[in-house]
Amino acid sequence: MQLSVFARILWAAGFVGHAALLLVLIVKERWRTFPFFTAWIGFSIIRTITLFTVYRYGSADLYALVYWNANVLDLLMQIAVIFEMARIVLKPTGTWVRDARRMFVLLGAAGFFIAAAIAFAVSPTAPTSFNTWIEKGRLFSVMLSLGLFLSTGLAATQLGLVWRNHVMGLATGWAAWAVTDAFVQGAASYLGSDWHGIVLSQIRMVVYMAAIIYWTIIFWLPEPESRTLSPEMQSYLSSLHKHVQLGAQGASSIDKR
Repeated sequence: MQLSVFARILWAAGFVGHAALLLVLIVKERWRTFPFFTAWIGFSIIRTITLFTVYRYGSADLYALVYWNANVLDLLMQIAVIFEMARIVLKPTGTWVRDARRMFVLLGAAGFFIAAAIAFAVSPTAPTSFNTWIEKGRLFSVMLSLGLFLSTGLAATQLGLVWRNHVMGLATGWAAWAVTDAFVQGAASYLGSDWHGIVLSQIRMVVYMAAIIYWTIIFWLPEPESRTLSPEMQSYLSSLHKHVQLGAQGASSIDKR
């Protein structure tokens, strides 16, 4: 397998971009708020180095083994990053906002079954049944990641929660990349990897590189103090706080008697 000059440039640019983003996350101490995202970026650097080394000095079978195992770990870490975004958005005060957990779980479960249904329904153009299931698995992982991300956004919108700057920047870059990734993987699964597969893959890599650059800028900039809740949700929490205070005062009065 030979890489084109453009592919080598994208590979090198990905490594440099990940390294710069990781440096910003550490220097600016964004890792304290986004530990899983930071770990995912660090894993991406290690994966790039490992795959490139195996590509240069290992066999094709070894490369395939490392590649697919790395993809499984990558999917698990992506899911962790999505749950991290959900935690920041849906638990702005450290505790779950009313109905947030139930809504996120229900939407996430719906996203899981939709991703599974799409992956099962698509009949990839693959030379063997093994490759067919590999393509189905890749499509499922992409659709699951996108579905969980959308679940977080829908739950936040329904509950009137406001996204802070850094998590909004992370979500914006993630959405652009996830939608592109889903389109590319869907096209590859349905039309076959030979159908402009290299061009589509490079488009996905370019979009991902743009997301890395965007994240680096966003996390370098300071996050201004801003409200995390909509006026309606702030009013609800204020009323709830007063109700709890009145209840505590009433219980204290009864105890004194």
